[in-house]
Amino acid sequence: SLARADLRGADLRDAKLVQAYLARTNFSGAAMAGADFTKAYFLLTRIEGTDLSAAVGLEQDQIEESCGNAETKLPSGLTAPASWPCAPLEEEAD
Repeated sequence: SLARADLRGADLRDAKLVQAYLARTNFSGAAMAGADFTKAYFLLTRIEGTDLSAAVGLEQDQIEESCGNAETKLPSGLTAPASWPCAPLEEEAD
């Protein structure tokens, strides 16, 4: 589980995220070439400005559950949903 992890700008090239729980994880601007998202759980996963064009295992339903924007690059065959962009990320109180 990487739920709610702040991975903005992280180098996650070739990361094995198969079946990972990624709810509310922030991947904005992360390097994701070759990252494997097969059966990973996305819910409000932040992918704004992230190049996922060379990621593998992504499916349209994962993208539908995530938060991206016009700068998000998706793999061939996947499309940005009408729900993008999501509401701004709010900081949670400790």
